Amino acid sequence: MNVPTDAVLRSLDASVTALTAAEQQRAGETLERIVATAPSTGTAQPAAPAPARRSRRRLVLVPAAAIALIVGWAVVQGGRSGDTAYASWSATPASVASDELDAAASACRDKLRGSSLNLDRAKLVLAERRGDHVALLYRTENPDISGACLVRNPKGSTDVDNVDDGVGGGSGPALKAPARSYTQGAIFGTPGASITDGAVGDAVTGVTIHAGTLTVNASVRNGRYVAWWPGPAFESGSPKPSGEEGPRLMLTYDLTLADGTIIHNAQPTLPS
Repeated sequence: MNVPTDAVLRSLDASVTALTAAEQQRAGETLERIVATAPSTGTAQPAAPAPARRSRRRLVLVPAAAIALIVGWAVVQGGRSGDTAYASWSATPASVASDELDAAASACRDKLRGSSLNLDRAKLVLAERRGDHVALLYRTENPDISGACLVRNPKGSTDVDNVDDGVGGGSGPALKAPARSYTQGAIFGTPGASITDGAVGDAVTGVTIHAGTLTVNASVRNGRYVAWWPGPAFESGSPKPSGEEGPRLMLTYDLTLADGTIIHNAQPTLPS
């Protein structure tokens, strides 16, 4: 690991853009490939000499703006059961120790390599621990692309396995959120869990996400937020409004501002 990257990692505690016609077409082509291919849990990797254990799966990451354009949207799932795998999850995130973060970040970057996220330019902007799992968020602002990983890394250990990842975004620059607002970024699903991220305005100090019966306090740092929880982000089998196809997002957001104001059921900033 080079010195700048190491410095960024050790400093850590712990969006939606309108789609062009070409991006809509690509979304449709991607859906056709998903529907035409049976879900896979990935290929087992040979054992490495290093002590860290890294099993890998590729996940589907869906920019929120694309949801209404995709008919019969599907999430590839498989592997472990969310009921038992995420039993240690907590609604409030904790920081990640530097040695644990080094191990998790190395596994995440290995998994993201070869994706549409340019790792030579991407920065690790957020990392958070919830129980035995660590979530990491890598970003480039132009183009607006997020790469997120969810890895199992028991606290106090540098062992890493069950590496889930997703990459999504747009071809243009990231949309800046107004001071008292936020943007709803990409959302992806793991076997039994969901992750989302986005931008927040300068006055926003906290983001609370309601996902069905779960309430999640997101990590917020340097104008971005990230959160994950053991459950879905979309309703299943719910009736759709007339003319609307695809899954219905079941998330609502509350924002906490620097002056103590709480904006309940805040609506995201969208491209004009």
